[in-house]
Amino acid sequence: MTTTCLQIKNMCCDRCIEVVRNLLTEAGYSPVSIIVGEATFKQTLSVSDVENIRRKLKSKGFGIAEKNNEKITVKIHAAICEYLNKVANGEDIPQKLSDYLSETLHQSYYQLSRRFTQTAGLTIEKYFICLRMEMAKELLMHDELSISQIAWQLGYSTQQIFSTQFKKETGKTPGEYRLKPVPQRIHWDKLLWQHFKQNA
Repeated sequence: MTTTCLQIKNMCCDRCIEVVRNLLTEAGYSPVSIIVGEATFKQTLSVSDVENIRRKLKSKGFGIAEKNNEKITVKIHAAICEYLNKVANGEDIPQKLSDYLSETLHQSYYQLSRRFTQTAGLTIEKYFICLRMEMAKELLMHDELSISQIAWQLGYSTQQIFSTQFKKETGKTPGEYRLKPVPQRIHWDKLLWQHFKQNA
């Protein structure tokens, strides 16, 4: 049976999956699966179908990746988000991010890193740090976990390493940010590499 797979830009979490699913359903399409960065259909989509889907997705800030490097970057972005979610959910991940990406996407980390940097304008490492910092801001603002608990939840080996990196990236210690949350947090389902280019 013929299937069509679209690489969808700007997805990063379960909320994005639900939004994309609703958009596609409203447009009259029934994807067989939707994961972060990808929707699969049990049919061949015509040019007009793809254009219709593109318009629907654009209304909520999503898009369709078409060039090869862009498609790879969408897959890398999805895998990074998946890795960070696993870390934040306390799953035991013995691999480093670089090994996880290579194994998940079946390419060398060097190739993935080069393509991501060409398309996104910053390195995978820098982007991952930025995502961690935004998740840290979110946890600090919720004020439910101690700073050491947040450090552990985000995969840092010590609170000191977390606090040092947080201050380097934001200009404030985690404690200072909790009291006065500036710079503003970017909500998790709105995080894109474009937000961080200027800081790369």
